[in-house]
Amino acid sequence: MNIALSVAALLLAWTGAAPAQTAPSAAAAAAQPAAPPVCQSFTRSSAAAPQIVRGWLARSGDDHVRVCSPQAAGSDTSGATLYTGESAVSRSRSVCSYSSHLLTRIGNGAGSRLQRFESAEGTGMAIAGNGGCPAPHSAPAELYTMTYDLSPAAFESIMAFWATVAASAAAFDHELACCTVGGSAAAAPPSAAASATVARLRAAIAAGRMQPAAVPRIVRLAGRGVRHRYALFIADPDSRPLGATVYVIYLSKWLAGPWRISAITDVAS
Repeated sequence: MNIALSVAALLLAWTGAAPAQTAPSAAAAAAQPAAPPVCQSFTRSSAAAPQIVRGWLARSGDDHVRVCSPQAAGSDTSGATLYTGESAVSRSRSVCSYSSHLLTRIGNGAGSRLQRFESAEGTGMAIAGNGGCPAPHSAPAELYTMTYDLSPAAFESIMAFWATVAASAAAFDHELACCTVGGSAAAAPPSAAASATVARLRAAIAAGRMQPAAVPRIVRLAGRGVRHRYALFIADPDSRPLGATVYVIYLSKWLAGPWRISAITDVAS
């Protein structure tokens, strides 16, 4: 599986972002802030479903297609329309999930049709609440985490681990002292940038800002033997504009062993 391509492709689908056709000037960007995309989901029974969506649903196993049209503030809909094929939500114990894959439009006019962008599959996962499984793409925030090559059991375990770490600076400090890069005498000291990122994350945890922070995605990384490795992406509540950056927590776990933090960084979302 090409994980990097999967993440890049499906990230477009969840955020509704589209590749820029041209690079706008800073003044134009300031004058016209990006507006959220208009998204609709169409099933086989949707009377208003576009013909191209009907055609895809007629020959695929998807439950519905989510169609997102990016908009520019103060203007008509612009940019490329994004299509995502999704399954219905299912539940395994306490984990709700649905599959998701980006679709691409090929051809023009009446002869255009949808096809899968590539074969990789993302899976939206969420912990079921008292009312059962939440609806995907629910407001006010995305309640599902897009995952890649995770089992429901691994997702539940990772989310429980992160909830404990995000609950207090003391729990975070314990994990750093135990296991991260720099926590071992044999490890090379972290760079100044890495230390600054860790300090910012710790301050956000101490202030209680990380507990409600969204977890947009978790990716399983290549590992050796019985050691599993994952990258946990968490929204940075202090980024400006909000959501501009995410923290990336690298986790590892030996079979039957506890989760360990191996590194922390931050990247543009």
